[in-house]
Amino acid sequence: MDARMKRLAWLIAFAWPIALTAQDAPASKLAKRYGYTYEAILYPQKTPQEALQAVVNCLDGKKIDYLLAHLTDPKFVDESVAQYARSYKGNDDARTILGFERLVRETVAHFQEDPLLIKELRQYLKDAAWEVQEDAAIGTLKNASPRRVFFRKLEERWFLENKQQ
Repeated sequence: MDARMKRLAWLIAFAWPIALTAQDAPASKLAKRYGYTYEAILYPQKTPQEALQAVVNCLDGKKIDYLLAHLTDPKFVDESVAQYARSYKGNDDARTILGFERLVRETVAHFQEDPLLIKELRQYLKDAAWEVQEDAAIGTLKNASPRRVFFRKLEERWFLENKQQ
């Protein structure tokens, strides 16, 4: 057996169990939501600051559907979708799709009605002071703005929360 074949045999012997273990890992409930797959490279969420940058990137790119599916607190989104879905007829899947589409439309309208919100989010990216705990983070601007930006951590990812103090 030549050196290349020995290396290949070692690789197979040691990599195969690792590959099998990775396949056995349960898929995250957050990996695919409302038809959108989580894109860790395009929209990283390892820190609250990265998640905020991803939020701004989605807003700039008009990717409100992805923003709601993967960057906004899943509990808030799921409750909103369920509430909207109740007003539609049809099977549960169709009603959920319609509920999500309505939430997307209303979120688009919300940001169109107040374009300063996006400008303020950009300001948080540059100037926020962050209070980060294990599973919660708050960004505060140094000026006297009463608003804050809130994030919570789920499954190693940070999500924008829909709340204000």
